[in-house]
Amino acid sequence: MPTESTFLLAGLFFLAAALGYYFAVSGDDEERIDRTPAGRLNADYIKGLNYLLEEKPDQALEVFTRMVEVDDETLETHFAMGSLFRRRGEIDRAIKVHQNIIARENIGAMHREQAMVSLAEDYLSAGLLDRAEELFGQLTDSEDHGIYARRKLVRIYEVTQEWEHAVKGFKELESIDPRAAEESRVAHYYCELAESAYADGEAGLAHKLLDQADKASSPSLRSQLLRADIRRQSGEHKQAIELYGQIMDKAPKLIGAVVPHLAESCRETGEQGHLSESLEKLLESDPQAGRAIGLAAVYDPRIVNETALRCLRDFVLGDPVLTNLVDMSGLQADDSEAQNAALERIRNGLTNVISKGHRYQCRECGYVSSDLLWQCPSCRGWESVLPSVQLNFSSLVR
Repeated sequence: MPTESTFLLAGLFFLAAALGYYFAVSGDDEERIDRTPAGRLNADYIKGLNYLLEEKPDQALEVFTRMVEVDDETLETHFAMGSLFRRRGEIDRAIKVHQNIIARENIGAMHREQAMVSLAEDYLSAGLLDRAEELFGQLTDSEDHGIYARRKLVRIYEVTQEWEHAVKGFKELESIDPRAAEESRVAHYYCELAESAYADGEAGLAHKLLDQADKASSPSLRSQLLRADIRRQSGEHKQAIELYGQIMDKAPKLIGAVVPHLAESCRETGEQGHLSESLEKLLESDPQAGRAIGLAAVYDPRIVNETALRCLRDFVLGDPVLTNLVDMSGLQADDSEAQNAALERIRNGLTNVISKGHRYQCRECGYVSSDLLWQCPSCRGWESVLPSVQLNFSSLVR
């Protein structure tokens, strides 16, 4: 299947052919053409294109960078060549192309800024974030590239985890780009700062930062979960139970992550009945939640709640893979003790199997993780990594 690079090279080929035809029919005085500046420009241009088509990038690069004069047409070829190099992973060559454009004194501001954007993209591809940050920082007031540059700066701050800079940068972006106001990323930045503050023993500061998160996105789901976790870890289990219940009502997608924490707080307060009530209420409003509850009981063997274990039993009996792998006769026995023993045996086996697997998966790119991540490290999407509602048996075939 033709690649993007193939189409780009084909375009350059047709351009070279068209120019060659033009020069051939516009006059046969080769000496006259070669002696004019335009003639030398066109000759070098065709020569460089031919090197590209012959897969001789170093020679093409040398010709193009040696050209003293450039016009709009040849500049576009420079940009196309730099883009081609970057897409092929030849970052050093792409950088050289774009640096050469910027160094020219006879190009306009529009092309210079375009070259700066391209060079910054080269640096990003090479992992040179500080250099990319410097270039994008010079473009924030650009009429053509200002919004794009600010978005890229915010992304860089996310990668480098400079959350205070990310907050400032995104707020500046919101002031000039109405679309940014529809996003809730600032709330995540405040939550990142709150997590760091709490880890450093500054619980008061953490709560203030969570208040800021709620103002940025009212209310922030992540801030609610973080508040609940802080309450639980501080031994304030009654408050944690209330918060976890609110989260499950608002975000069923996080049931698998919340149930183990809710169960822990209910154990600490002796309120197993409250756990049953919460789970039954959840199942009444969303019968499909039973899968997530059952899986939570697999991931956390300390969960002994009857409602959760019933969900686990239904999940096991309804899974076509498990029914072929596991002896189900015990689960269907008339004796309740035999059923409970069989379920416990199956749960222990599943817990051992999935302990090496991945509990969470990105709904956008498929990235898998053992922990709940609010930003996918692969596609950089926010709130896309969610608890899986299926067992991962990949560890069985490794």
